[in-house]
Amino acid sequence: MAKSIKYKVKELEIHSDKRGWLVEMLKQNELKENINQVYVATIKPNFTRGNHYHLKRKEWFFIVNGKANVYLQDIETKEKICLKISSRKPRMITIFPKVAHAVKNTGKETIYLISAQNDIYNTKKPETFTHQLNQKIC
Repeated sequence: MAKSIKYKVKELEIHSDKRGWLVEMLKQNELKENINQVYVATIKPNFTRGNHYHLKRKEWFFIVNGKANVYLQDIETKEKICLKISSRKPRMITIFPKVAHAVKNTGKETIYLISAQNDIYNTKKPETFTHQLNQKIC
Protein backbone atom coordinates (compact mmCIF):
# COMPACT_ATOMS: atom_id res chain seq x y z
CA MET A 1 0.00 0.00 0.00
CA ALA A 2 1.24 3.49 -0.80
CA LYS A 3 2.10 5.64 2.21
CA SER A 4 -0.73 8.15 2.05
CA ILE A 5 -3.25 6.81 -0.45
CA LYS A 6 -6.06 5.09 1.39
CA TYR A 7 -7.10 2.01 -0.59
CA LYS A 8 -7.22 -1.72 -0.04
CA VAL A 9 -6.72 -4.70 -2.35
CA LYS A 10 -8.35 -8.02 -1.56
CA GLU A 11 -7.33 -11.09 -3.56
CA LEU A 12 -10.42 -13.08 -4.52
CA GLU A 13 -10.69 -16.81 -5.09
CA ILE A 14 -12.20 -18.20 -8.28
CA HIS A 15 -14.45 -21.21 -7.75
CA SER A 16 -14.81 -22.97 -11.09
CA ASP A 17 -16.20 -26.19 -12.47
CA LYS A 18 -17.70 -27.43 -15.73
CA ARG A 19 -20.57 -24.90 -15.41
CA GLY A 20 -18.32 -21.85 -15.23
CA TRP A 21 -16.93 -19.80 -12.35
CA LEU A 22 -18.03 -17.89 -9.26
CA VAL A 23 -16.22 -15.19 -7.28
CA GLU A 24 -17.43 -13.94 -3.89
CA MET A 25 -16.94 -10.17 -4.13
CA LEU A 26 -18.22 -8.74 -0.86
CA LYS A 27 -19.43 -10.15 2.43
CA GLN A 28 -21.23 -8.02 5.01
CA ASN A 29 -19.19 -9.53 7.86
CA GLU A 30 -16.04 -8.04 6.26
CA LEU A 31 -17.49 -4.53 6.02
CA LYS A 32 -17.82 -1.76 8.59
CA GLU A 33 -20.64 -0.04 6.70
CA ASN A 34 -23.66 -0.87 4.60
CA ILE A 35 -23.70 -1.16 0.84
CA ASN A 36 -26.41 1.24 -0.35
CA GLN A 37 -25.94 1.12 -4.12
CA VAL A 38 -24.45 -1.23 -6.71
CA TYR A 39 -23.96 -0.55 -10.40
CA VAL A 40 -22.43 -2.24 -13.43
CA ALA A 41 -20.62 -0.22 -16.09
CA THR A 42 -18.95 -1.20 -19.32
CA ILE A 43 -15.63 0.21 -20.48
CA LYS A 44 -14.61 -0.27 -24.09
CA PRO A 45 -10.95 -1.00 -25.02
CA ASN A 46 -8.62 1.99 -24.49
CA PHE A 47 -11.35 4.03 -22.77
CA THR A 48 -11.35 5.31 -19.18
CA ARG A 49 -14.11 5.87 -16.63
CA GLY A 50 -13.76 7.92 -13.51
CA ASN A 51 -11.23 10.75 -13.23
CA HIS A 52 -12.99 12.02 -10.14
CA TYR A 53 -13.10 11.72 -6.35
CA HIS A 54 -15.70 11.84 -3.58
CA LEU A 55 -15.52 13.53 -0.19
CA LYS A 56 -17.64 10.94 1.65
CA ARG A 57 -18.25 7.93 -0.62
CA LYS A 58 -16.40 4.65 -0.21
CA GLU A 59 -16.41 2.34 -3.24
CA TRP A 60 -15.53 -1.26 -4.02
CA PHE A 61 -14.46 -2.09 -7.62
CA PHE A 62 -14.33 -5.46 -9.32
CA ILE A 63 -13.93 -6.28 -13.02
CA VAL A 64 -15.73 -9.29 -14.44
CA ASN A 65 -13.63 -9.88 -17.56
CA GLY A 66 -10.55 -8.52 -19.24
CA LYS A 67 -7.85 -6.33 -17.75
CA ALA A 68 -7.57 -2.75 -16.61
CA ASN A 69 -5.41 -0.21 -14.85
CA VAL A 70 -6.80 1.51 -11.77
CA TYR A 71 -5.23 4.92 -11.21
CA LEU A 72 -5.40 6.40 -7.71
CA GLN A 73 -4.26 9.73 -6.30
CA ASP A 74 -4.63 11.16 -2.81
CA ILE A 75 -6.16 14.60 -3.43
CA GLU A 76 -4.37 16.12 -0.44
CA THR A 77 -0.82 14.68 -0.65
CA LYS A 78 -0.89 14.20 -4.47
CA GLU A 79 0.68 10.73 -4.07
CA LYS A 80 -0.17 8.44 -7.01
CA ILE A 81 -0.29 4.73 -7.69
CA CYS A 82 -1.41 2.47 -10.52
CA LEU A 83 -2.88 -0.99 -9.89
CA LYS A 84 -3.08 -3.54 -12.70
CA ILE A 85 -6.15 -5.75 -12.36
CA SER A 86 -7.37 -8.71 -14.35
CA SER A 87 -10.31 -11.08 -14.24
CA ARG A 88 -7.81 -13.96 -14.39
CA LYS A 89 -6.53 -12.93 -10.94
CA PRO A 90 -9.61 -11.23 -9.48
CA ARG A 91 -9.16 -8.55 -6.86
CA MET A 92 -11.52 -6.24 -5.05
CA ILE A 93 -10.22 -2.68 -4.89
CA THR A 94 -11.58 -0.56 -2.04
CA ILE A 95 -11.35 3.17 -2.67
CA PHE A 96 -11.81 5.53 0.25
CA PRO A 97 -13.03 9.14 0.28
CA LYS A 98 -10.65 11.84 -1.01
CA VAL A 99 -8.89 9.40 -3.34
CA ALA A 100 -9.24 10.31 -7.02
CA HIS A 101 -9.72 7.26 -9.21
CA ALA A 102 -9.99 6.19 -12.82
CA VAL A 103 -10.28 2.78 -14.49
CA LYS A 104 -8.82 2.26 -17.98
CA ASN A 105 -9.56 -0.81 -20.09
CA THR A 106 -6.13 -2.03 -21.24
CA GLY A 107 -7.41 -5.13 -23.02
CA LYS A 108 -9.02 -5.86 -26.37
CA GLU A 109 -12.55 -6.60 -25.18
CA THR A 110 -15.20 -4.59 -23.34
CA ILE A 111 -14.86 -5.01 -19.60
CA TYR A 112 -17.64 -5.01 -17.03
CA LEU A 113 -16.95 -3.05 -13.87
CA ILE A 114 -19.04 -3.78 -10.80
CA SER A 115 -19.03 -1.00 -8.23
CA ALA A 116 -20.65 -0.99 -4.81
CA GLN A 117 -20.94 2.18 -2.70
CA ASN A 118 -21.78 3.04 0.87
CA ASP A 119 -24.16 5.81 -0.24
CA ILE A 120 -26.77 6.45 -2.91
CA TYR A 121 -25.97 8.75 -5.81
CA ASN A 122 -27.96 11.98 -5.52
CA THR A 123 -28.43 13.73 -8.88
CA LYS A 124 -29.35 17.01 -7.12
CA LYS A 125 -26.17 16.98 -4.98
CA PRO A 126 -23.74 14.64 -6.79
CA GLU A 127 -20.70 14.69 -4.41
CA THR A 128 -18.46 13.81 -7.39
CA PHE A 129 -15.54 16.12 -8.20
CA THR A 130 -13.60 15.99 -11.47
CA HIS A 131 -9.89 15.20 -11.11
CA GLN A 132 -7.87 14.23 -14.20
CA LEU A 133 -5.41 11.46 -13.35
CA ASN A 134 -2.06 10.97 -15.10
CA GLN A 135 -2.24 7.62 -16.86
CA LYS A 136 1.49 7.57 -17.65
CA ILE A 137 2.34 6.26 -14.16
CA CYS A 138 1.73 2.61 -15.09
